[in-house]
Amino acid sequence: MTMAIHFVADLHFNGDSARNALPYGFSDSVELARRICDVWRARVAPDDTVWILGNVGNPVHLAGLPGRKHLVRSAADPRSWNCLATGRYESVCERQYLGTPHGALMLVSDPAQAGESDALVLHGRARGDWRRAGFVCVSAAMTGWGPASLDEIARRAFGAALPGLSRAA
Repeated sequence: MTMAIHFVADLHFNGDSARNALPYGFSDSVELARRICDVWRARVAPDDTVWILGNVGNPVHLAGLPGRKHLVRSAADPRSWNCLATGRYESVCERQYLGTPHGALMLVSDPAQAGESDALVLHGRARGDWRRAGFVCVSAAMTGWGPASLDEIARRAFGAALPGLSRAA
């Protein structure tokens, strides 16, 4: 079985209960966190890699979720050393270029910080409408409340799957 790569952003675990939960039909942040965790467990295996593109909120929920987790910090996340000190992340950075068999991905929390790149840009939720060619939002609200696989990102961005990158279709 081949490990899969997943991406998600804007988890907002236990933060601003009504502000992040109510617009999406959740009664509070506890219900929202429960949904994200359930979807995560259904999609991610223990040997998979998950890139979280900022706005985690309280990282305590990550401890019980499968996958090797990497954080691309947002301005709202704690400093890198504080994130690493939780023991919940294998790495923490501000942006990341990720090579895949399909091509390069640029991972950022805020799409405005992407700069010029030939890579497909994966990002968290943006202020206002940020629909641009070559940019894909992986906010939990846009990915069905959990991490999206590289295959799913490819389908969204290009209308086709990337062979050999996920466990199974």
